[in-house]
Amino acid sequence: MERSLDQSLRRVGTDYFDLYLLHWRGTVPLAETVTELERMVAKGKIRSWGVSNFDVADLEELWRLPAGQHCVANEDLYNLDERGIEFDLLPLMKKHALPLIAYSPLAQADTIAGRLSSDPLLQELATNHQVSVYQIMLAWTLRHGGVLTISKAGNHTHAIANVEAGDISFTPDELDALAKHFPKPTSKQPLATI
Repeated sequence: MERSLDQSLRRVGTDYFDLYLLHWRGTVPLAETVTELERMVAKGKIRSWGVSNFDVADLEELWRLPAGQHCVANEDLYNLDERGIEFDLLPLMKKHALPLIAYSPLAQADTIAGRLSSDPLLQELATNHQVSVYQIMLAWTLRHGGVLTISKAGNHTHAIANVEAGDISFTPDELDALAKHFPKPTSKQPLATI
């Protein structure tokens, strides 16, 4: 881990990262990985660490470890089309005040994004708010606290549009319409990944 971290630090041209994520469990025991993450914090190479693609059982195992409570975020797939984490994972994270980093908040797969960009409800909301459909999709992931998003920005204009999506507020009726059109799960779902 340290060798890989050092290479990343050199590529970016910095002495430390504010947040370093374990993206996949892999074959190394979680306790060993957490010990090494804590060692990187002690060495000043990272300020904090989090995890990615962790489901309920993964987080519960993590929190049983002595330094497991030092985890500051969990990154998972979350968007209008992938709401599986709302059944049990997101409520558990909220209970533990663990923020979610939502990756692919715009449903990055071309077929899904293409379908959603032409969705009549999303187009209507975009028109009503005078924004793009993608800003509506991004704003939906940010509709309540405890969720951060990682959204792609190919240029300066796109980056500004992503930031402006954070200013969009939905009415209760709009949220109800979105919930009916894109229903949340009623049972445990396998953790979605891309």
